[in-house]
Amino acid sequence: MRVEAAREALPDLPGVYKFLDGRGEVIYVGKARNLRKRVLSYFTRAEDPACDYKTRLLVRHIAQIEWIVTDTEWDALLLENNLIKHYKPRYNVLLKDGKTYPYLCLTEEPYPRLVFTRQKVYQGTYYGPFPGGGMLRSLIELFQGLYRLRDCDLKLTPEGVAQGRFRACVKYYIGTCAGPCIGKQSHQAYRAVVEEVRQLLEGQWEAVLAEIDRQRREAAAELDFERAHELKKRLDQLRAYQQRSIVVDAAQGDVEAFSFVVGVRAGVAHHLSVRGGRIVASHTWQFSAREWAEAPYEVVERVIGALAADQGYVASQVLVDGWPAEVPLPELEGITFLVPDTPEWAELAMLCRRTALTLAEEKNAFFAQKEEKRLQVLKALQEVLRLPTLPRRIECIDNSHLQGSHLVSAVTVFVDGEPRRSEYRRYILEEGPVADDFAAMRAVVRRRYEKRLREGLPLPDLILIDGGKGQLSAARESLQALGLDIPTFALAKKREEIYTPYASEPLYIDRRSPVLHLLQRIRDETHATAVGFHRQRRDAATLRTELMGLPGIGEKLAERLLGRFGSLERLRAASLQELEEALGPHRAQKLYAYLRER
Repeated sequence: MRVEAAREALPDLPGVYKFLDGRGEVIYVGKARNLRKRVLSYFTRAEDPACDYKTRLLVRHIAQIEWIVTDTEWDALLLENNLIKHYKPRYNVLLKDGKTYPYLCLTEEPYPRLVFTRQKVYQGTYYGPFPGGGMLRSLIELFQGLYRLRDCDLKLTPEGVAQGRFRACVKYYIGTCAGPCIGKQSHQAYRAVVEEVRQLLEGQWEAVLAEIDRQRREAAAELDFERAHELKKRLDQLRAYQQRSIVVDAAQGDVEAFSFVVGVRAGVAHHLSVRGGRIVASHTWQFSAREWAEAPYEVVERVIGALAADQGYVASQVLVDGWPAEVPLPELEGITFLVPDTPEWAELAMLCRRTALTLAEEKNAFFAQKEEKRLQVLKALQEVLRLPTLPRRIECIDNSHLQGSHLVSAVTVFVDGEPRRSEYRRYILEEGPVADDFAAMRAVVRRRYEKRLREGLPLPDLILIDGGKGQLSAARESLQALGLDIPTFALAKKREEIYTPYASEPLYIDRRSPVLHLLQRIRDETHATAVGFHRQRRDAATLRTELMGLPGIGEKLAERLLGRFGSLERLRAASLQELEEALGPHRAQKLYAYLRER
C-alpha cells in the first residue's frame, strides 16, 4: 500500500510491518505492539534534525508499507525473525546474519539429552524457537531439576553401561543427575522419564504444573521462601511457554494460508507462507467484489498463479479461509484445498484473517469516500448546468475522420462518474456525405437513441458532445426528431467552452473546478476511443489494399485475414503456424516473407 494511504489505514494492533522501496523490494521488517504508533514514529523522527542518518535514509526510500496483524507482541517477535531470515532486508542489521532464536532439542540417542541450540545441528526433535535464551535455559534447568536428565556428551549405550565403561561426574554426587552412566538409573527407567518430558513438551502440561505448584506450597509451608520464589518463577515461565505462538507449529508443515475478505466494492486476499511450521513470507492481493461474486475460482487461480510466479513454489496444501459455503472448493492439479475445520487450522486462518480484515475495511472505506466525492461532483454538475435530475448516467459522442475518409463515431458511457467500458459503442458512418461532420453527428445520434428507444434500454441523464455549437445543434435535431428531451451540451477544445442549447454565449467553468475536470475526462476518453477506432479502420483499409495486391489473395481472403487478426500490427506479429491455419502452407509462407520485408 502506498505510504500516504497506509499512514491512514494502519491499525492500533500488534503485528509486523514491512517497508518496501519503489521496486517492490522489502528493505526493512520490524515488529510493534501498536503498528500505527510504531510506523508513524519513523516519519516523525525523520523530521527531527537530531535523527540518525540511517533512519532518515530508510524513510527516504519507503514507497510502500505492508503489515501483518498478530495476536500478541510475542507472535510479532517470532514472525519478525522469520520474515527477516526470508527477505534479508538491507536495513535490518539484527537477525539477518547467522544468529537466530534458540531451540530446545531432545536428541535421538540411547540416553537422550535436552540441548540448548541456535542451529539445527543435532539429530532429534526440536521445540521452539523461543524469543530469548533466558527462558529456555530456565526451562532446561526446570526439567533437569524435575527429572535429573543427563547433560554430558558421553556416548552412552546400554551395553557400555553394563560393561562399566563410564564413570560418574560431579553432577551425580550433587544430585542433579540420576547417574544412568553407572547404572544407578536403568535404561528402561531413563527412557520412561524422557518420554514423559517429550509429552510435556508436546503440550501435556497439567501434571507438571500441578507438581510444581505442590512443591511451591510445600516450600512455603516449610518457610523456605527462597525456593518457593524460585519455583513460582519457574511455574510462571512454564505457563508462558505453554501459550506457544501459532507462528511456530511444526505439525502444520508446508502450507499456503489464504484469507479472503470481501466488502461492498472490493475484496482482499491475504496470504501467509508456512514452511516447516514457520511463517516465512506474506503477500496481499486486491480484487473487486463483483469478481468474487461471479467467479471466485478465477480469483483463487489468479492469486495462486501470482504466488507461484513470485515464490517459484506453491505448497501442496492450501488453506482457504472465507470461501463461500455453498460453492465447492477449487480443484487444481497437485494442490489440496482445505477449510479451517480444526483448531490448528482455525488459529492460522484467524491470524491471516485479521490482516485481511484491516486491509479490506480500509479499501472499502476508501471506495466509499471516493464514491461520496463523485456524488458531490455530480451534484455540483447538476447545479452548474441546471439539470432536472442528478446526472448519474452520462453519454458522450465524438466523430473522427481524415479528410472525410473512414468516418467513424464513438459513444462512451459514464455511470456515477466512472467509465463503464462494457457499454462503449463504435459506429461506421462512411455512407454519409464526405467531410460533413454535422451530418455525421445527426446520423450517429439517430442510430444510437432510436435503437435504445426500440429496445427499451436506459437513456442518459446527460449527453455531452465533443465539439462546438454546430455539433450541438445537429445532435439536438436528431433527438427532437425522436421525441427525446435529454439535456445535451457540447464541450469545445482549447478554450474549454461549454455550449448550451439555451444561450448564444458559451458557459465557462473555473479551470480548477472538479466539475470541469470530470467533463474533460469524459470528453478526452471519448475522443481517444474515436481516434483509435478511426486508425484501426484506416490501417485495415490500407492492409486490405496491400493484401489484394499479392498473387493469390483476393477480396474474400483479405477479409478473412482481417477478420481473424483485426489489425496490421497483429497480422505482422502472427507466427507462420497461425498464418498457415488461415491460408494454408503455400500462401502463408509468401505472406509471412512479405510482412517481414516491410
